[in-house]
Amino acid sequence: MMLIDPQNKLLKTQIMELIMNKQERIVVAKDYNYSCTKLEYKKDGKLFLSFSCFNFDEIFSIAGNYMIEKYYKDYAREDAENGFNITFSFDAQSAKEEPKIPKNATEAEKAEIQEQKQQIRAENQKLFEKVTRDFSQIRRNFYAAAFEQAFDQINKGDGANKFKYQSRENEVVYAIPDKDALNIFYEISFSDTVDKTLANLIITEIIDAKKNVKMAPPISRSNYQSSILKSAFPEVSNIKVDQNSQVITMTLFKAQHFSKNIEQLSTFLQGFRQYLHYHIHASKTYLHSRIIKRIGQFQRSLQLCQFEPEIEKKSEDLFTSSSGVKA
Repeated sequence: MMLIDPQNKLLKTQIMELIMNKQERIVVAKDYNYSCTKLEYKKDGKLFLSFSCFNFDEIFSIAGNYMIEKYYKDYAREDAENGFNITFSFDAQSAKEEPKIPKNATEAEKAEIQEQKQQIRAENQKLFEKVTRDFSQIRRNFYAAAFEQAFDQINKGDGANKFKYQSRENEVVYAIPDKDALNIFYEISFSDTVDKTLANLIITEIIDAKKNVKMAPPISRSNYQSSILKSAFPEVSNIKVDQNSQVITMTLFKAQHFSKNIEQLSTFLQGFRQYLHYHIHASKTYLHSRIIKRIGQFQRSLQLCQFEPEIEKKSEDLFTSSSGVKA
């Protein structure tokens, strides 16, 4: 799957179906960047959520407890299932049961019980929707927690810690907090020539677009020689420059960008690399469709063409004039 939506659409539909129909079934969804999510509904009425990714330990050490406290404190943390890094469970039997209407109930009692049933049904629906949202966003919540924690610490006036993690092979994300700002450096690498060219065009558009956006954060190309980056992470001085890599930096300020609604901002930050990947492939798909359309038009034109047969031309005697006069 290659999605930029914070919710995994497959998991979203399957979670509600498993809970409502009480189906003993396993659902496995593999996402980009070697991440995997597993759902399992067991006959005891529990729904298990397991998640794994290649950089789990690195990111969990940064904001794992913050993520659990913010998003998964209402669920039981189980022993991680084999092949996964973390597992949560939800007891579907915790939902309230709807009262039954007695046969000898009066009309007034029936109306009262019916009202109670509707109220309980609405509460259960709200509970199931929360579970669906939390479980289907496990990947987003995990990767966004590091940014949300830094924003919360800066907003509260606490000293936020710098952090870095490997986002992909040959790519690292660096976050350097300031008193009222957060500096983020994205290392981006594309080995494919077309992908690299399209990425440069998209990044250039993003940088230029800030001129037309109110309170847009400063976004620019950078390198490992940045004084801010080198002072926070001196080891970047030893990184060999790769022709396929580039560094993008953005600075987010507390007053303008993350004094409120840090969740939406963090969703974008954790998915910035995938945002580029998505639009690169969308551009390539569009170009391919245009090429195929042009080829189709050319083939139809060839089919409609009527070729004239070649006529053999008779060569005239160069030594004979049209008047018949002999030399």
